[in-house]
Amino acid sequence: MTEQWIQGRTLQRIMFRDGLVLNLDEYNELVISVPMELTLPELAGGARGSAEVVTINPTAVRNEQKPLFDFAGSTCTHAEWDEDGSLHLQFSGGQHIDVPSDDAHTSWELYGKYHGYAACLPHGRVRVVRHDLPD
Repeated sequence: MTEQWIQGRTLQRIMFRDGLVLNLDEYNELVISVPMELTLPELAGGARGSAEVVTINPTAVRNEQKPLFDFAGSTCTHAEWDEDGSLHLQFSGGQHIDVPSDDAHTSWELYGKYHGYAACLPHGRVRVVRHDLPD
């Protein structure tokens, strides 16, 4: 995996448009279009008991799931993808997003104005085009 340019970036806006769209500073946008897992942080004092994992289909989010995405303003503290194309993100508020690859659809796409493009194509093939690195 090449260095992930969204690590350390602030999550400016979260919206749902043909999937989950995460807008990060420096003109970076991540679009997730397959079912994913959102891990919610444990509440202060352990009121929830432990972290909770919720499976969400970003192309068909239920109204009661939308408030779970209230972590705009946090920082992406970790971003990586596996050899099979699964994407793993962590945010400073304690949220984690895990996106598996899909055999039939593009799972996620990352656009960076100053960096390039990366996507997990069907069957877990990750395609990366960087215009900020020497050939």
